[in-house]
Amino acid sequence: MKYNPKKQTDVYDIIIIGAGPGGLFCAINCAEISETKILVIEKNNSPGKKLLLSGTGQCNITHTGTVLDFVKHYGMKGGFVKPALNLFTPASMIKFLHENNILTVAKDNGKIFPKSNRAGDILNMMISICRRKDIEFIYNSPVKKIVYENGLFTLHSVNGKFRSRILVIATGGMSYPDTGSTGDGCKFAQGLGHKIIAASAALAPVYIKNFSFSRLSGISFKDRSISLFRNGEKIQSSYGDILITHKGLSGPGILDMSRYIDKGDMLKVSFSSKKSEEMNNEFITESRMYGNMGIKNFLKRFDLPERFIIEILSIEMINPAKNISEISKTERIGLFKSICEHTFIVEYKGDFNMAMATAGGVCTDEIDKHTMESKLVQNLYFAGEVIDIDGDTGGYNIQWAFSSGRAAAESIKKIIKNS
Repeated sequence: MKYNPKKQTDVYDIIIIGAGPGGLFCAINCAEISETKILVIEKNNSPGKKLLLSGTGQCNITHTGTVLDFVKHYGMKGGFVKPALNLFTPASMIKFLHENNILTVAKDNGKIFPKSNRAGDILNMMISICRRKDIEFIYNSPVKKIVYENGLFTLHSVNGKFRSRILVIATGGMSYPDTGSTGDGCKFAQGLGHKIIAASAALAPVYIKNFSFSRLSGISFKDRSISLFRNGEKIQSSYGDILITHKGLSGPGILDMSRYIDKGDMLKVSFSSKKSEEMNNEFITESRMYGNMGIKNFLKRFDLPERFIIEILSIEMINPAKNISEISKTERIGLFKSICEHTFIVEYKGDFNMAMATAGGVCTDEIDKHTMESKLVQNLYFAGEVIDIDGDTGGYNIQWAFSSGRAAAESIKKIIKNS
């Protein structure tokens, strides 16, 4: 598909920088007003490159649950995202997809995917709508500079200058830079006077110093507690699934917490659903009644994989052939603490090439949470990951892109109607 932009002397009603989900959905909704001249400028040679990678290409587009459930999945920014999510809810997302012949399926504890498991189906559907609505695109056109004068935005790109009355920056964050997400939008916003919160990797795996579980790579634990300490002080705690990798930890629980994690931090992980005191009390009771029970068999009752049991006993220098009656008090206390409060020191976390999302971006204090309009520059809007919003894994970031794009579009349509 090829679009031919208008002559460069034209002034567009709206220019949107970025052909990802936030930019495309904003364009689709703005085009509901007839005769609106909309141009989407994309630096890549095709739209939606990061969308095509989402959910390993299957596109985990949203999640089941109410808006009240959703707002808990954006760190400390639940209050900011709530109005946009109320405007375009997870249920609205599913309805939009179904109305456009994209059936969905819920799996993995509520993650919503297209039934086809193809992200390309969602992208193609949106591009088809854009075609029907005469939205114009220009590809291979990185924007180099934006100038705002006399109520007009002038965009200087490698393909010339483009002007508009309204500008939407929907360029994404910095994760997966090969898809074009290289922080351009933050540079544009900063040039227009906005404060930028420094970007860091979010939804990223964590690499552990002197990692002792390398041989357990691939073992996972469901809904375990994770606590984060810095300089001896607990700064965050949560529950989630944990995956052991060759060099550290991953899985939804670790990925979701990674927005807070820095090099040198301490993680305390419980590999059991019970506390060490509970395990110790059960041990004492069982040893009185069944002293000849093997320590391996005792630990299996706590839903611990056998490979993990053997490794943790090795770390604690306990012979796996021992019966529980042969385990000393010092050994059992050390063992249960190692299982329920295992300490890891973070060597580093995955960079933007591995991270699925970006923490940081345009400061939310300077954006109207109801409209996504800049509080500093009239008719300047933002959508998606360029804003300092990052959601947990599970479809929350794509939902935010759509919801923020819709919120911006609703405000823009009012401006167009009243002009």
